[in-house]
Amino acid sequence: MSNVEDTGRRRFLTTTTAVVGATAAGVAAVPFISAWLPSAKAKALGAPVTIDISKLEPGMIVKELWRGKPVWVVRRTVSSVKALADISDRLRDPESLQDMQPNYAKNLSRSIK
Repeated sequence: MSNVEDTGRRRFLTTTTAVVGATAAGVAAVPFISAWLPSAKAKALGAPVTIDISKLEPGMIVKELWRGKPVWVVRRTVSSVKALADISDRLRDPESLQDMQPNYAKNLSRSIK
């Protein structure tokens, strides 16, 4: 027997072993990684709701469900917005000083516009 090493064969075997090992590790990791993703039920519960408010007339109310609970979208009339100043003494936080409102809603009407 001679001590001649076949480097081409050794390189081939090392590369093949590495590729097969990486593939097996990837296949074994798929169930673990997919377990971290939210289920379809969880996605449906927390999914954003899209509401078409383009046809909403002043004074109309649209009710949609989000996470199984109703959400009302109201397009107020000009008179109802003006009436907000009259009832501010009955509101708990009329100036929206508590951090419950987003920054754009910290005003008397608690809306963007």
